Amino acid sequence: FPPEVLAAYKDERLDVRDLGEGNGLSFNAVLKIVVANAENLKKIEPEFEYVAKMIEKIQAVENADESSDELFLETFSSIDAATQCVYGVLKDTKNKRVTVVFRGSTDFSTRDWQTNLSAQLEGMKTPKLLKDGLEGELKKRVLVHRGFYEYIFDNKRAKGDQRYDMILNDIKPFVEEGYKIYVTGHSLGAALASLLAFKLAGSDKSWIPKPVTCISYASPFVGTDGFRTAFTLLEQMGHIRYLRVNNDADTVPTIPPFSLGWKKRLYKHVGINLRLYDDSFILSHPNSNGWGFVNAVRNSVFKPVWSVLTYHSLQTHEDRMDAQKER
Repeated sequence: FPPEVLAAYKDERLDVRDLGEGNGLSFNAVLKIVVANAENLKKIEPEFEYVAKMIEKIQAVENADESSDELFLETFSSIDAATQCVYGVLKDTKNKRVTVVFRGSTDFSTRDWQTNLSAQLEGMKTPKLLKDGLEGELKKRVLVHRGFYEYIFDNKRAKGDQRYDMILNDIKPFVEEGYKIYVTGHSLGAALASLLAFKLAGSDKSWIPKPVTCISYASPFVGTDGFRTAFTLLEQMGHIRYLRVNNDADTVPTIPPFSLGWKKRLYKHVGINLRLYDDSFILSHPNSNGWGFVNAVRNSVFKPVWSVLTYHSLQTHEDRMDAQKER
């Protein structure tokens, strides 16, 4: 890509919703662009082999029905990426899904790592649909990881709209056409996906369909016990479906174990956990009988830190899930 094109997307967002007769930029077209620029991408993308593998999977989906495209890119927002989170919006016309995808942490040229390390507590307003079902302070707020919360909802360094408001504007036209909402991300992106899904699922906005579905990969802790209580209530109400996928030996999902600052609180995981091993997997939920202590041990920070790059990588998640499909 010409340098001037790449430079433009530091301050401009990619919006291709008007292409393809209003469907967006088909993934077949995206794949052709990637393949045509493969040699250049290999120079700047250290995990290009993994990218190539994902391309093959997408091509298999598209080639299953050559009569029409099914997967489309709608928007990609990397405006002011040095201080704001990066996300994209995809559309699946076959399954009627609009998916928000958050990027994980990159290098130290962005605010990503400052966000990860800002583990103080932040009071997040309790979603309106939950207030009648909760007690005490939880009626007003739940406590969550400050860095993750601010990155999407209250970024003081944002130029213009907050990412949350941008996402609402991006997905609303498709939801009004009958599309369901899916959210996903890896690592930092998984934490942001968790908070967005929670916010959308508890919203009383009439145009947001329920349930909201979130599938996260290698998510760090996001909130305290009160957040888990509110999240579980959303599950019981049928407003959210959440699958949290992680490799057993990955250290990232075990941090931060407690909040920073004067008031220390333990962080807690939420949702159904798909824990992957080399040759097996386990499904569990924080509220499942008998799993509380076991899950606490599994989520402890005592993991092989020296191999975090292997077990935290999205490729390892994909490889292990693929292996289970073949059994």
